[in-house]
Amino acid sequence: MSRALDTDAPASTLHRVGHDVVPEGKTAPVICIEGVSKLYPVFDNAWQGVRYLARAVCHGRADPRDIAGSVPALQDINLSMVRGERVGIIGRNGAGKSTLLKLLAGTFPPTTGTLHVDGEIYSLLPGSVSLSQELSTLENARQHLSMLSLSPNELDRVITEIRDFTELGDYFTQPAKNLSLGMRVRAEFAIATAHMADIVIIDEVLGAGDIYWEEKIARRMEHLCSCGTTLLLVSHSLSQVTRYCERAIWIERGRTVLDGNAIEVSKRYEGFLERLSWHTDDLDDKTVSISESAADLGDEQLPDSGQVVTRWPGRGDVKVSGVWINGAAETRLSVTHGQPLVFRLTLRAERGGDFRLRYLFTFWDTLGRRVAVLENDVDAVHIEPSVSHEVGVTCPQLVLVSGSYHITLTITDTDKALGTVAEGAIRLDALYKSFHLDVIDRAPVSMPGQRPGYRIPTILEISDHV
Repeated sequence: MSRALDTDAPASTLHRVGHDVVPEGKTAPVICIEGVSKLYPVFDNAWQGVRYLARAVCHGRADPRDIAGSVPALQDINLSMVRGERVGIIGRNGAGKSTLLKLLAGTFPPTTGTLHVDGEIYSLLPGSVSLSQELSTLENARQHLSMLSLSPNELDRVITEIRDFTELGDYFTQPAKNLSLGMRVRAEFAIATAHMADIVIIDEVLGAGDIYWEEKIARRMEHLCSCGTTLLLVSHSLSQVTRYCERAIWIERGRTVLDGNAIEVSKRYEGFLERLSWHTDDLDDKTVSISESAADLGDEQLPDSGQVVTRWPGRGDVKVSGVWINGAAETRLSVTHGQPLVFRLTLRAERGGDFRLRYLFTFWDTLGRRVAVLENDVDAVHIEPSVSHEVGVTCPQLVLVSGSYHITLTITDTDKALGTVAEGAIRLDALYKSFHLDVIDRAPVSMPGQRPGYRIPTILEISDHV
């Protein structure tokens, strides 16, 4: 069971979750950070800042007496990355993510600790490729690539590759001011990643684009990494992190909270944000510490069935106390294509009474995309206090293509739902992505008017007993 780190506690309590964070066959370290901290100086007046910079330039080091204080951006960071690894950095605004990337890019040195980088770094930070609006993408590309040591033949080859990737057609030779936002992002990304560096650092530059371009960018990332390039990506988009990266590191208040499998770390970070939203409307509110909002990152053991699940906050009037899927009290289950899913749930109520419940089963693929939501109409039940109430939920015709899925189970109060849309008012309990389903049959099924590969019933069959 993973446990959260109180960010005011010693940084040595780093936790890893998920699978081994070092990919098989990738053993050569390219980044090694040990005990790195970064403090930003605080000045009482402008002249203090001028003296501080002047001494740093003239003498090679600043005088700490010239500052009124300091703000820690990073505290005792330890990180190791191997060649070809894809790592995402996640965390709230002000957590220290961009500071970490700037340290690696050599923008400024750390205050304490050691930082070793083995290889050439290419940084794709906001504004690192600024297209001249009067020049075409072709001219911008030639201008940008002229800073690299490329032969004429290599330059022509790279230009052709950029042209093919962007798919701009005639717009490739038109002034950049004529491009749409999506076209500009594609052009900037293609130019920036045209040079095969040892390490590529990207900070929040993959935003504009539809699913087609997201997949094309992902394939380009995978190609870079398959050739030995190491990727370090900072993004607020968890779907990008799980799509492009195999490992994720969660930073909070300058400290590492979790380091491990990208899906597992992202799931727990989502849970932290969800819990935070029940304390404050401002998700960047630093007055609410991680220990207050997610003491154990939501991991709890179900008392009846024994699995460890990730529980999101809810009103708690009714809670799930046990889950069996096709008769097994497991968090991971394999089924064949077309096999029905039968859930047996046990529920417990804080106070006995009559309830009108709705059960929602949400299926997510490994890229974090929601592919199906199944629900019942209304289940009117009477639950005695401190007594397990058993409910059977059958999904006889759910057909998913082969692959892996996570399942979220949510229980809501249908009476409250009639008068409000506030999640906090209607959600009773939620087990977020707590069950892993492997569909092993490869036979696809397509239904007219539905997404190819999925047949999704909308109404579940409810029974008092399975």
